[in-house]
Amino acid sequence: MIAKSASDRPHSRLGLYLPFGALALLIVVHAIYWVMMSGQIRTAAEAWIEDKVEAGYVIDYSTLKVRGYPFRFTIHLSETDVSAPVTEGGWRISLDAAAASAQFYNLDHWIVTLGHNAILDTRIDGERSQYALTSEKARFSLITRKGMTSQIGAEINALTIDALSGPEPLIGSIDRFAMNGRMAETGEFISGFEVEGVRFDESQSEEPLPTAFGDTIELFRLDSVLTEFDTLSLAGDPLAWSRAGGSLVIRQTRLDWGPAVLTAAGEVTLDSQVRPAGRLSVVLSDPESLISALEDARLVYDEQGAALRLAAMMAPRRDEGIALPFLMQDGGLFLGPARIGNVNALD
Repeated sequence: MIAKSASDRPHSRLGLYLPFGALALLIVVHAIYWVMMSGQIRTAAEAWIEDKVEAGYVIDYSTLKVRGYPFRFTIHLSETDVSAPVTEGGWRISLDAAAASAQFYNLDHWIVTLGHNAILDTRIDGERSQYALTSEKARFSLITRKGMTSQIGAEINALTIDALSGPEPLIGSIDRFAMNGRMAETGEFISGFEVEGVRFDESQSEEPLPTAFGDTIELFRLDSVLTEFDTLSLAGDPLAWSRAGGSLVIRQTRLDWGPAVLTAAGEVTLDSQVRPAGRLSVVLSDPESLISALEDARLVYDEQGAALRLAAMMAPRRDEGIALPFLMQDGGLFLGPARIGNVNALD
């Protein structure tokens, strides 16, 4: 008998089947994980709602479902209605839909998406007011670390505001709003936001500011650091925050609004009467146009305008324009030597 060589023996098919078997097992394990976690996520969402209800909120919804298999977990709420207690303002908002999504491998990062339409009920000067809010996109980002929110973000596009009852809104529409914020390890809260295409409501067309500066703020951007944030968040007392050395450090801000094209940086805190106080260095690209607009808006008198022009002539010049101090002091707003308004105490 002649023995068969190793090459003549039939090959085992085990090596061929193993990858498919491992893939099938992985799919089954992932499906079990998704089902178990979706149940826990639903329970956690219902517990969160119950906690808010115990705190005085009223939260109603038609359905609550967890979807998104296999790549994410998405909590869907339909026909949602949220009312805040009187101590929190007593507002009420109705949404056609809301959802919160997270990737299955990272449950510390949630994206909250709101429906296109919402109704906001609130009170303005004791009068019940209702507004219809419409947007193309409204979403918020929440990142947690060790159970605490460490980073937030938001983006809203093509927002319109229409009064259904009560006073007409100051702002009629916003092209884009974006913001982000995060906690630093030093206890500071670092944040920034940008707003584009802010249009005043038609009811404001005869008001001095829109008349003098235009009915659209093309751009407003702010990059800031809030110090002693732990004191503010724990105590909830702005004056205690100020006494602890808290301040708002404005690293960079920019405003493009008709003749007001400027950048600024500085620091703001609160005085003993809980009024904003501080100093910014403002760089103006076209001081003459801005001063004329301030006069047209009746924010400065002719004598103040003349003093501002003299200060602009003597101010240091930079590539972007001339620099003037902007002060918040003793309840007043000062641009250079001119008082242009008042600032009230925080509620």
